[in-house]
Amino acid sequence: MKFVLTVACTLAAFNVIRAAEPAVTPPTNAPADVKWDAGTGKLTLSYHGGVILDGTIRAEDGAGNAVAGSAIKLEQPPAVGEKEKIEQRLKLTIAEAKEGVKLVLVGTVTGSGEAFPTETSGEAQKRFPLVRNSVGPSRNRRNNAVYDRRWDWLLAGPADGTTRILPSSRSVGVPPTSSANATPDSRQIDSASSQSTTVAWECRGPALELVFRPRFYQKHRDLEKFEPWTYQVWKGPVTGYCTWWAYKYDFTQKTLDELTAVFLQKKLPDFGYKYIQLDDTYQTGNGSCPENWLTWNQKFPGGAEYALKKIKSVGMAGGIWVHRVHRPSDPHVADIGKEHPDWFVHKPDGSLFMDGGFYILNTKNKEALDGMVRPIYRELKKQGWGYVKIDGAGDLLNCYKNKACEDHFKKIGSTPEESLRDWDRVAREELGKDTYILNCWGVNTGFCVVGLADGCRLSDDGFQPETLANRSSYEGVVWRNDPDHCDILGSWLMDEKAKMPVFGVKEPVPVRSIVRPAICSIAGSVLMVSDKVETYQDDHNLEGMKRSAPVLSTVPGQVYDAGHQADTWWLQEIDRPFDHWSVLSRIQWAQKREKEWKFDLLGVPQQEVKFADLGLEAERQYVVFEFWTQKYLGKAKGSFIAPAMDQSNGMQVFAIREARDHPWVLSTTRHISQGGVCLIDEKWDMATNILSGESAVVGGDPYVLTIHLPVGFKLKSAEVGGEKVESTSQGEIVAVRIVPSASKTVEWKVAFTK
Repeated sequence: MKFVLTVACTLAAFNVIRAAEPAVTPPTNAPADVKWDAGTGKLTLSYHGGVILDGTIRAEDGAGNAVAGSAIKLEQPPAVGEKEKIEQRLKLTIAEAKEGVKLVLVGTVTGSGEAFPTETSGEAQKRFPLVRNSVGPSRNRRNNAVYDRRWDWLLAGPADGTTRILPSSRSVGVPPTSSANATPDSRQIDSASSQSTTVAWECRGPALELVFRPRFYQKHRDLEKFEPWTYQVWKGPVTGYCTWWAYKYDFTQKTLDELTAVFLQKKLPDFGYKYIQLDDTYQTGNGSCPENWLTWNQKFPGGAEYALKKIKSVGMAGGIWVHRVHRPSDPHVADIGKEHPDWFVHKPDGSLFMDGGFYILNTKNKEALDGMVRPIYRELKKQGWGYVKIDGAGDLLNCYKNKACEDHFKKIGSTPEESLRDWDRVAREELGKDTYILNCWGVNTGFCVVGLADGCRLSDDGFQPETLANRSSYEGVVWRNDPDHCDILGSWLMDEKAKMPVFGVKEPVPVRSIVRPAICSIAGSVLMVSDKVETYQDDHNLEGMKRSAPVLSTVPGQVYDAGHQADTWWLQEIDRPFDHWSVLSRIQWAQKREKEWKFDLLGVPQQEVKFADLGLEAERQYVVFEFWTQKYLGKAKGSFIAPAMDQSNGMQVFAIREARDHPWVLSTTRHISQGGVCLIDEKWDMATNILSGESAVVGGDPYVLTIHLPVGFKLKSAEVGGEKVESTSQGEIVAVRIVPSASKTVEWKVAFTK
């Protein structure tokens, strides 16, 4: 007990530091200010101190010529708001409609550094259901809106191709001051306050309607605690290993030694696996109090110091699990209950309330937080844990439903949800902004701690990939979606016997080992694998893990949840200074057998995929390449054929790039993004007919650049940073292959003749 009480003495000093942070003025939940000049056709919308739309409207005939004398009307019905859901509609019409004459609005939309183009629900999703996201600015033709995450507003134009949004510019202000220990994965408010994003906006039609919705996720999506101006979503991959699903309580220091040895041998940290998170296995006792969490049991004779040193020795960061429940069956908790009964919730008769075998902490009692919560996270921060999983949120909310708890909250003027938030507020204060916090478990509990936890486990125990589609619009906006531990040989929705051929591997590999980690990668979510050590000793089990990590940070291409009905097809746009391409994934989910807990792949037929349905330019030509089979599907306009999938194929991943009139990289083998992780630069020199660039490669992992070869070009030579190169040319494809001598960045150069 002495330890618990003494750590509170520095709290006052900590609060002084916190108080120094600058305040941010929240945006109002009100319509935008509208300025309309009918004479010039000038329309501006202003919100939160800045112009968000600056446009001009004119009437045009079918040939694109301005039609003189066409008066344009702006109708502004009163903004409506049900339950504070403000919706402002601006309707633009031609006063005297003429056949063949359309309105055209051309201008720019400007938001913060966190604004991005996106799609509202419409006919496009009915024609071709899919889940969309983007790495960098999206250029998709299905986009009809801009969402500014920083200030939580949405401006939408007409859907289904009549609105065109293209990235224009991103202006950079004075770089913010970062804390001394800030990392690229930090959640700090930085670019949002020093940058702005401007996109080119054009929409056309016989009549036009713009819809502005302030406090979009907070009010219209019913996320009461969502205040994005106070925090940023965690950037960078949250990938690694969690001990729980594979070992439960039986993970030991010896197992940690074996695991880190395998991860090092297989170069998994080089592939992008960052964390090893120790779960419910290391602590003493079974109740949540500082002494139990900070004193390690005999399964780990070296304690936290040894564990962290071992994890860091293989280039990874340490993660730790803690719980929220206070079980009086644990002697330490029982003693605290006797010494400080006012720290816990009471029954009307004055006795301590207990539900599910544990006491409920009274988080409105400052001493209770300082004695039972704050010391845990302060010490974990001091020890050096970079990832903290806080479990038991669902347990607490379930207990709060008890009548005795209900009376308690009424008495103190609080709510169960606020009590849960109090807990995570203290955890965030102590752990700081550079420690990843996972709220566990259930999306409803996550709603309570929005802005405090970086990630939310979307469901109860067990990998549930379908939750990623059901909450696709939250990823990269509200938090990082966590579908729970991804055991790569798990059986849920997977055919346990199915094996698929994969490039570079002589024997077919388990389909589930491919699909399970890959779905996390294409969704931009958390990817924490959890299998026995021997699973990773077999290289046949690792291809999905290797090609899925790291997970690229994404923002949603749709500000609605696509849902399980759309999770066969996933489209990820990738934007780089030198290229912009799309990666289309097709998943064959296994079907449950009648009256059995088994799943089978039944096969699916080939399918025509129209580029326009994907939001690509229908009139342009594209080259398409499938990743797992390394097959070139040709150059096409209008559509391509996705090949049939049999009972031994769970996934297809297509790189779709616009065809160029000179050689250009079509795909790479490092990652399913086919360049999103490894390609650092690429350029074509027309004078010398040389394609050159830089790639990040993993030592010993064969790396292939697949280059599209237009008619008239022939391969001349290839060189890659001093490595031994094998280059082949067949039809429209050139393959340049190396086996890197080390994990590094290599410069490459491929010469052609014409």
